[in-house]
Amino acid sequence: MAQKRWEVMDHIDIKLLEEIQKNTERSSRNLAESFDISPGAVHKRLKRLKEQGFIRKTCALLDRDKLGLDLLCFLFIRFRSNMRPDNMRDLQSALQTLPAILECYTTTGDTDAIIKVAVRDHNELKQLLRELAQEQDVIERVHTSICLEELKNVSELPVLIPKGTA
Repeated sequence: MAQKRWEVMDHIDIKLLEEIQKNTERSSRNLAESFDISPGAVHKRLKRLKEQGFIRKTCALLDRDKLGLDLLCFLFIRFRSNMRPDNMRDLQSALQTLPAILECYTTTGDTDAIIKVAVRDHNELKQLLRELAQEQDVIERVHTSICLEELKNVSELPVLIPKGTA
């Protein structure tokens, strides 16, 4: 029988995942002191968690405001033909060419996809919308909402202790 992903984790793995989400610059030695295990054991656990796909990648979070990306927007997308099998491929291809697009999710309901965008100003938003329209033939309608205030923005996922583990 195949092993479930959670079956390979224990409470130390869960705490390690929580800690490295808060600060990826903590050394194995520093983490080891927190968990009362050796730095080698920390390194081995983190390597295993990466290999198993719990840790997809380690990255730096940049400050959008300091980079001059003052306009955060959400684009609510409606496809021309919701059931066309190549919609996702065409949209994904268009998204790859536009670095201002940060995230994209397909959704249920009145909107087929939601796209998160960061640009400098309304002129860059207008240019982005033009480029997006030129890059694909999937989108029928775009409704744009501009973010007025960011009340919560975190990158940490909750690491829940699964049932049956100590």
